[in-house]
Amino acid sequence: MTCWILGYLLFLVGCNTSTDHTNSYAAIINYNNQQYIGGQSVDTKQYTDIQPVGEIVQRVDEEVYPSAHLMSNAVDKGTEVFETLNHHLLIKQLNGEYQLFTSKDVEVKS
Repeated sequence: MTCWILGYLLFLVGCNTSTDHTNSYAAIINYNNQQYIGGQSVDTKQYTDIQPVGEIVQRVDEEVYPSAHLMSNAVDKGTEVFETLNHHLLIKQLNGEYQLFTSKDVEVKS
């Protein structure tokens, strides 16, 4: 009898259709109509020449696609954006490290 009850309880737990879903969204910066996806934190010493290219003009909700130049769904408005010699983007994080954003070579459609 105990095995039957235990089996029934496991069946009920397995059939639980919880609606708690966590969505995961990519960190994106739209730069010159290109999609740049956020990656790991990096040490800027590995980049010999970075140039400031502007500041984030608007941060949209994480599930919204940033559709305009220097708009992001992960980076705060006013955050300075830098470009590397190999055309990646860097943004300075609060902890002093930089986050690397790489182009996916996908033109953004308006």
